[in-house]
Amino acid sequence: MIGRRAPVPETLRRQRRLGVLLLILSSLLPTSPAPAAVPTLTVTADAALRFGAFVVPSSGSRTVSASGAVINDAIFPVASAPVGPSQFTVAYDRGNQNPKAIRVTFQVVLSSVPAVTQTGVSGRLSAFDSDLPGAALLVPGRIVTYTIANCTTRICAKSFRVGARLDVTRRSGGANLTIALPVIATLVSVEGG
Repeated sequence: MIGRRAPVPETLRRQRRLGVLLLILSSLLPTSPAPAAVPTLTVTADAALRFGAFVVPSSGSRTVSASGAVINDAIFPVASAPVGPSQFTVAYDRGNQNPKAIRVTFQVVLSSVPAVTQTGVSGRLSAFDSDLPGAALLVPGRIVTYTIANCTTRICAKSFRVGARLDVTRRSGGANLTIALPVIATLVSVEGG
Protein backbone atom coordinates (compact mmCIF):
# COMPACT_ATOMS: atom_id res chain seq x y z
CA MET A 1 0.00 0.00 0.00
CA ILE A 2 1.03 3.48 -0.70
CA GLY A 3 1.73 5.92 2.19
CA ARG A 4 1.98 3.27 4.89
CA ARG A 5 5.22 2.56 6.72
CA ALA A 6 6.29 -0.70 8.13
CA PRO A 7 6.45 -0.69 11.94
CA VAL A 8 9.88 -0.04 13.45
CA PRO A 9 11.04 -2.96 15.57
CA GLU A 10 11.36 -2.21 19.31
CA THR A 11 15.10 -3.05 19.42
CA LEU A 12 15.84 -0.50 16.72
CA ARG A 13 13.90 2.16 18.66
CA ARG A 14 15.89 1.40 21.81
CA GLN A 15 19.20 1.64 19.92
CA ARG A 16 18.24 5.05 18.53
CA ARG A 17 17.22 6.36 21.98
CA LEU A 18 20.44 5.02 23.47
CA GLY A 19 22.50 6.70 20.73
CA VAL A 20 20.81 10.06 21.31
CA LEU A 21 21.29 9.71 25.07
CA LEU A 22 25.00 8.92 24.64
CA LEU A 23 25.42 11.90 22.34
CA ILE A 24 23.81 14.23 24.91
CA LEU A 25 25.91 12.81 27.76
CA SER A 26 29.16 13.11 25.83
CA SER A 27 28.47 16.78 25.16
CA LEU A 28 27.98 17.39 28.91
CA LEU A 29 31.23 15.77 30.01
CA PRO A 30 34.14 18.14 30.63
CA THR A 31 36.86 17.94 28.04
CA SER A 32 40.28 16.96 29.27
CA PRO A 33 42.95 19.64 28.94
CA ALA A 34 45.54 19.34 26.23
CA PRO A 35 48.68 17.59 27.38
CA ALA A 36 51.43 19.92 28.60
CA ALA A 37 54.37 20.60 26.32
CA VAL A 38 57.87 19.53 27.29
CA PRO A 39 59.63 22.30 29.28
CA THR A 40 62.42 23.95 27.26
CA LEU A 41 65.17 26.53 27.66
CA THR A 42 66.17 28.58 24.63
CA VAL A 43 68.58 31.41 23.91
CA THR A 44 67.92 33.72 20.97
CA ALA A 45 70.01 36.49 19.45
CA ASP A 46 67.65 39.46 19.24
CA ALA A 47 70.22 41.92 17.85
CA ALA A 48 73.74 41.56 16.47
CA LEU A 49 76.73 43.49 17.80
CA ARG A 50 77.02 46.43 15.40
CA PHE A 51 80.22 48.45 14.97
CA GLY A 52 78.97 50.60 12.10
CA ALA A 53 81.13 51.88 9.25
CA PHE A 54 84.54 53.47 9.65
CA VAL A 55 87.90 54.00 7.96
CA VAL A 56 91.10 52.70 9.52
CA PRO A 57 94.42 53.76 7.93
CA SER A 58 96.38 50.76 9.27
CA SER A 59 95.10 49.70 12.70
CA GLY A 60 92.67 50.94 15.33
CA SER A 61 89.76 49.92 17.50
CA ARG A 62 86.14 50.70 18.25
CA THR A 63 84.48 49.72 21.52
CA VAL A 64 80.71 49.39 21.75
CA SER A 65 79.72 48.75 25.36
CA ALA A 66 76.63 46.91 26.61
CA SER A 67 75.15 50.31 27.49
CA GLY A 68 75.69 51.52 23.90
CA ALA A 69 78.62 53.86 24.62
CA VAL A 70 81.12 54.07 21.73
CA ILE A 71 84.87 54.72 22.00
CA ASN A 72 87.00 55.17 18.85
CA ASP A 73 90.77 54.80 18.75
CA ALA A 74 92.65 55.61 15.50
CA ILE A 75 89.57 55.09 13.33
CA PHE A 76 87.33 57.54 11.49
CA PRO A 77 83.56 56.90 11.52
CA VAL A 78 81.74 57.28 8.21
CA ALA A 79 78.10 57.22 7.12
CA SER A 80 75.31 56.53 9.54
CA ALA A 81 75.52 52.75 9.76
CA PRO A 82 73.91 51.47 12.97
CA VAL A 83 76.12 50.98 16.03
CA GLY A 84 74.99 49.11 19.13
CA PRO A 85 75.43 46.14 21.44
CA SER A 86 74.09 42.68 20.76
CA GLN A 87 71.06 41.48 22.68
CA PHE A 88 70.16 37.96 23.76
CA THR A 89 67.07 36.52 25.46
CA VAL A 90 67.14 33.36 27.55
CA ALA A 91 63.62 31.94 27.93
CA TYR A 92 62.29 28.99 29.91
CA ASP A 93 58.92 27.65 28.74
CA ARG A 94 57.42 25.57 31.55
CA GLY A 95 55.11 23.89 29.03
CA ASN A 96 51.81 24.75 30.76
CA GLN A 97 49.82 27.68 32.15
CA ASN A 98 50.37 26.80 35.83
CA PRO A 99 50.41 30.17 37.67
CA LYS A 100 52.46 28.96 40.64
CA ALA A 101 55.67 30.93 41.17
CA ILE A 102 58.91 29.22 40.17
CA ARG A 103 62.62 30.05 40.35
CA VAL A 104 64.53 29.28 37.16
CA THR A 105 68.32 29.11 37.36
CA PHE A 106 70.38 28.92 34.18
CA GLN A 107 73.99 29.29 33.13
CA VAL A 108 75.26 31.36 30.22
CA VAL A 109 78.63 31.00 28.58
CA LEU A 110 80.19 32.98 25.75
CA SER A 111 82.24 30.59 23.63
CA SER A 112 85.56 31.68 22.19
CA VAL A 113 85.23 34.09 19.28
CA PRO A 114 87.73 33.58 16.46
CA ALA A 115 89.37 36.45 14.57
CA VAL A 116 87.99 37.24 11.11
CA THR A 117 90.03 38.18 8.03
CA GLN A 118 88.40 39.39 4.83
CA THR A 119 89.89 41.13 1.77
CA GLY A 120 92.94 42.49 3.57
CA VAL A 121 91.12 43.49 6.78
CA SER A 122 91.40 41.56 10.06
CA GLY A 123 89.20 41.98 13.11
CA ARG A 124 89.36 40.50 16.59
CA LEU A 125 86.87 40.93 19.45
CA SER A 126 87.92 41.32 23.09
CA ALA A 127 86.92 43.08 26.34
CA PHE A 128 83.37 41.73 26.38
CA ASP A 129 80.95 43.38 28.81
CA SER A 130 77.33 42.72 29.69
CA ASP A 131 74.38 44.23 31.54
CA LEU A 132 73.41 40.82 32.94
CA PRO A 133 73.58 41.22 36.75
CA GLY A 134 76.70 39.53 38.08
CA ALA A 135 78.36 39.42 34.66
CA ALA A 136 79.63 42.95 33.99
CA LEU A 137 82.72 41.41 32.36
CA LEU A 138 82.27 38.38 30.13
CA VAL A 139 85.25 36.12 29.63
CA PRO A 140 84.91 33.54 26.85
CA GLY A 141 84.56 30.09 28.38
CA ARG A 142 83.65 31.37 31.85
CA ILE A 143 80.21 30.35 33.13
CA VAL A 144 77.78 32.97 34.48
CA THR A 145 74.81 31.82 36.61
CA TYR A 146 71.57 33.78 36.76
CA THR A 147 68.22 33.15 38.50
CA ILE A 148 64.79 34.39 37.43
CA ALA A 149 62.86 34.54 40.70
CA ASN A 150 59.10 34.49 41.28
CA CYS A 151 58.06 33.74 37.68
CA THR A 152 54.29 33.19 37.44
CA THR A 153 53.92 33.11 33.64
CA ARG A 154 54.30 30.20 31.25
CA ILE A 155 57.48 31.70 29.79
CA CYS A 156 60.12 33.09 32.16
CA ALA A 157 62.63 35.22 30.23
CA LYS A 158 65.66 37.44 30.76
CA SER A 159 67.12 39.71 28.09
CA PHE A 160 70.63 41.12 28.30
CA ARG A 161 73.06 43.05 26.10
CA VAL A 162 76.68 42.32 25.27
CA GLY A 163 79.29 44.77 24.03
CA ALA A 164 82.92 44.32 23.00
CA ARG A 165 86.03 45.96 21.59
CA LEU A 166 86.86 45.38 17.92
CA ASP A 167 90.55 45.67 17.01
CA VAL A 168 91.01 46.13 13.29
CA THR A 169 94.11 45.88 11.11
CA ARG A 170 94.01 46.84 7.43
CA ARG A 171 96.63 45.78 4.92
CA SER A 172 94.60 46.70 1.83
CA GLY A 173 91.06 47.28 0.60
CA GLY A 174 88.03 47.34 2.83
CA ALA A 175 85.57 44.84 4.24
CA ASN A 176 82.28 44.36 5.97
CA LEU A 177 83.27 42.22 8.94
CA THR A 178 80.63 40.06 10.58
CA ILE A 179 81.57 38.31 13.80
CA ALA A 180 78.90 36.23 15.50
CA LEU A 181 78.79 35.97 19.30
CA PRO A 182 78.22 32.31 20.24
CA VAL A 183 76.23 32.40 23.49
CA ILE A 184 75.06 29.11 25.02
CA ALA A 185 72.50 28.75 27.84
CA THR A 186 72.00 25.68 30.04
CA LEU A 187 69.19 25.04 32.50
CA VAL A 188 70.46 24.37 36.04
CA SER A 189 67.26 24.06 38.10
CA VAL A 190 63.57 24.89 38.37
CA GLU A 191 62.19 25.20 41.91
CA GLY A 192 58.60 25.58 43.08
CA GLY A 193 55.47 25.25 41.01
